[in-house]
Amino acid sequence: MDVFDVFQETGYTFLQLNEGGILGNTVEATTDTTGIFKERDGMIQTNNMETRQSDATLHIHPDEPFIATVQALSDKNEFLVGHGIRATKNGSKADYRIIGQVEGFNFDTNVLEFYRLTLKAEDLAVSDGSSS
Repeated sequence: MDVFDVFQETGYTFLQLNEGGILGNTVEATTDTTGIFKERDGMIQTNNMETRQSDATLHIHPDEPFIATVQALSDKNEFLVGHGIRATKNGSKADYRIIGQVEGFNFDTNVLEFYRLTLKAEDLAVSDGSSS
């Protein structure tokens, strides 16, 4: 039994991003799939100021087809960091940037069961494909 047997999975879209440039971060490729998305959103008070705090996580299957693609393009251990996720909650879509990646490794069975991604809300540039 793993985490996907215990918690309900929801749909999300993995966004393979191109970083920077004039437009900012743009989407190169998308993959629709499922995982365990947890959004924690609220307000905190620090020094008599309220600020929005949002920290979301996503548990993804280690055999997703996009993993091999982005891993081949990267020379770092946290190869998913810098890419994005589009998730829908209560009818509204939100884009997130992956800022952390941790392996969910089961040492008893010697199996990688999931990747847990830490997400940060992100505004992505939208390109219509035209050049000007």
